[in-house]
Amino acid sequence: MLSQLIKFSLVGLINTAIHFAVFMWLYQYLNVYHLIASTAGFILAVMNSYLLNKMWTFKVSGTLVRHEFSRFFLVSLIALLVNLVSMALLVEVLTVYPPLAQLMTIVLTLLVNFSGNKFWAFRVR
Repeated sequence: MLSQLIKFSLVGLINTAIHFAVFMWLYQYLNVYHLIASTAGFILAVMNSYLLNKMWTFKVSGTLVRHEFSRFFLVSLIALLVNLVSMALLVEVLTVYPPLAQLMTIVLTLLVNFSGNKFWAFRVR
């Protein structure tokens, strides 16, 4: 399980870079509202995450992709909700600078994502 957590974290770093780069590009350069920019970055990162985690982290094969992806996407949506609520609280209530708030939410969403994917979405039966 430790090797999976390490791989998941590496995939997470890649996905975080994708999420944050898209967020910054939309927020800084196109003046897109921070929650919409974060959602767009999240969606692109989720697609990458599914492929890398399925093939490399959890090495799952022979599963029903539609069923598995549905579970994976649901876990991702829960993580997105955690991300957006955290962002809204940090930015709107505590007046944290949006890019800093986005970085602060990463740890929380990592825990939600790993747990949901390890024990539910990619669980080997």
